[in-house]
Order: sequence, then C-alpha cells, then structure tokens
Amino acid sequence: MKLPLFPKNEKYVNTVITVFAVLASIFIIFRMPNDKANLSVAVYFENDKSILFYSGTEKIPDTVKIVVPVEGIKDSPKDFLEKVNNKYVGVMEFYGDTKFIQEFYRTTGYKNIVKVHYVKPQELSRYNSYTLFKRLWRAVMERSINVIILPEGELSTQALSEFKKFFQVESNIPKPDDTTWKNKVFGIVLAMYVIAQAPIGVLSFLFFNNYWLFVSVISIFGTVVAYFISQNRFTKVANVFILGVLTNFALYKFEYLNDIEVYRGVKLSLTVLPFIVALITFRDLYKEKSIKRWHIITTGVVGIAAVGYMLLRSGNYGYVLDFEENLRIMLENMFIIRPRIKELLFLPMFFIAGNVENKFISGILTFFGTFGFVSIFNSFCHLKAPIYIVFYREFTTVLVSIVVYLVLTIFKSLLMIWTNKK
Repeated sequence: MKLPLFPKNEKYVNTVITVFAVLASIFIIFRMPNDKANLSVAVYFENDKSILFYSGTEKIPDTVKIVVPVEGIKDSPKDFLEKVNNKYVGVMEFYGDTKFIQEFYRTTGYKNIVKVHYVKPQELSRYNSYTLFKRLWRAVMERSINVIILPEGELSTQALSEFKKFFQVESNIPKPDDTTWKNKVFGIVLAMYVIAQAPIGVLSFLFFNNYWLFVSVISIFGTVVAYFISQNRFTKVANVFILGVLTNFALYKFEYLNDIEVYRGVKLSLTVLPFIVALITFRDLYKEKSIKRWHIITTGVVGIAAVGYMLLRSGNYGYVLDFEENLRIMLENMFIIRPRIKELLFLPMFFIAGNVENKFISGILTFFGTFGFVSIFNSFCHLKAPIYIVFYREFTTVLVSIVVYLVLTIFKSLLMIWTNKK
C-alpha cells in the first residue's frame, strides 16, 4: 500500500488545527501583558542634545542618551562599545546601519539597543499633520518603536499633539524588550504541528542546531502542507493562520523583537507555494490538452508582475504608492488596525476560485490567491509588532476577504438568475 504524503481524513486535519488553535490562543493570552508593556515610546526633536546621529567621527558627549549609528561606520564593535559607555544604541528604520548593529550585538552581547523611527525634514512635504500622525501611529502599533525622532516645526508639533492623545509618551527612553521565553520550546511545538500533518517534516530537526534555519525550513514547508492537506479553502486559510502564530512564538526572543535579527527566508516563503501551484495547474491543463499559447503568455506576464509586486512590498520597508497610502488611512479609520491590502486583493480570488468551473480561470485565480494565502503567514513573521495586534489585523483581513467573497458570490448568483441561466 502506497502511503500518502498527507492524511486524507478531513476530520483528522480539523482536529489537529483545533487542538493547536487552542494552544496558540493560550500562548497569546499569556503573552499579551508583556506586549502591552512594550508599547511605551519616547519622542524627541532632532536638535535635542540627548540624541546623536553617529557616523564614526563624532565625539559622544555625556549629555547624549541615545547614539544612533548611520550608514558607513568604520568602528570595530569593541571600540564602539567603549565609546557608547552604557548609553542606549538606536537601530533606526530605513536609514540606520543595521548590519553594523547586528555585528555589534553578536560581538559584544550589548542589550541597551532600542528601535528608532526617524522622520527626515525633507519628508515633511509629503504629509499634513494628520497623515504624519498616522505614520507615527503605525510605527508604534505595528512595529513597537521605542524612540521617535521628529524634525522641528509646526507640522511635527501638531502631529505629536494628536499622537499624545492615544499614547503615553515617556520622558525617558523605554527599556528594550528583553524577553526570556524559551522560544525553542515553541519551535518544537511548531514542528509538531507540521509533523502531525506531514510526518516527513521530522527531517527538519536535522537543522535544529542551526535554529533560524530549522524554523525557516519547517515553516516554509508548513505553508505547502497547509495548502495541500485539505480540499476546503477555508480550512487551508485557518491552517496557515495557526502556522503563522506558532512561527511567531518560535522566534520570540530579544534579537527578533528588537530588530537585530529578522525571519530569514521571506522571499522563499512568499514564492515557493505559488510556484508549485503554478506548475501543478499547467501540468493538469497540459494533460487535458486544454492549454493554449495565449494562456501561457498572459499568465506569464501577469504572474511575473504579481511576484514582483509581492517581493517589492515584502517586509516593513516596501514601496507604497500614494493611492495605497490613502487606502491604508481609510482602512485604519474603519478598523483601528488596518487589514493588509495585499491579502484583501488576493484572498477573495483564492476563495472564488473554488466556485469557478472553467479549469484555466480557476487555476489562475488560485495561483494569484496563493499570494494572499502566504501573506497571512508572512504577517506573523514581523516579530516587532505585538502578537495580539497581528492576530487582530489578520483576523480582520480574513473576515473582510470572506465578506468580499460572499458579496461577489451573491452578485454572480443574481446575475445568473437575471440572465435565466440559473
């Protein structure tokens, strides 16, 4: 008897998902107080003497509270440690020297490292006081920034005034999140979740001594398992949702929470499953001799554009169009924490594909839908955000996507009735 790679019993799959969903919920409840405590933030104007943007040549006065390395520093980690002298070191989004900070931490183990968000003076022309406030809002709510640095001016003052209505701005720099949870225990729980659905996943333990690789291998394999193990598309989504939560806990430690380390394999996690689905779709169409040249050309062009969009937008530093920025603000105003636009675009396609009889169209919709599917997992790989915020954001995104799917399904049914085809 040939043993299948995945279990064929839907009840078994649903039982596994339910058991681990309960576990994941308990984990989140216990972690919430710690995440809430780490939403503290300090705000400074850039000419404040407490701040020093350090390029490697400046002297560090005693009045400085936080040293923010910029790109191109030539200091050795040990020399920099002596200069810092127990002050805070800021790892700055977008403009900082992240590689230097990583090398500094790995060499010295220095833990007075905090996350910094800096708004450059030349960026202010893009904002009004409200949109600048929303940028600061996202920096704290979505990425748990510890320190915000603003340029002097009326616009910054107005945005900060609005910001203070929602956040307790600290007079001192908040301490970094020095979590001591046993994340490798959660890594084993993650592996057991995948292995319970695909026993071959046990081979991932070959990489356990190289822990980041172990987590990347088992989680990326898990996205493939979550897709193929069930015929029900809602079950597939629930499966990858729990996989994302468990992956987040597997990496829940100081380095990931403070932007010193990041989940490795983001690009693979976003492209492996869509690539496999595309191959299988074209294989099946080829076997039935129902594939045409225009199918290949059209799918290739649009597919490359979709992959490019996903890779361009992956991570916290993806390019954002003005239209999308306005859409973000509208969604934030509706839901407090905005649903992810990538998923709102692709997930309805994923659900609709199951109702489409034409195999080519169904296959294409499924292919694009898998980008929304893996994006759910990717959201949980951003460790800086509080877990309850990521959970709420993804739950809202999936819920809205289902509503869009239902509205489109009802519209289709009404159209069929109107044209007397149903």
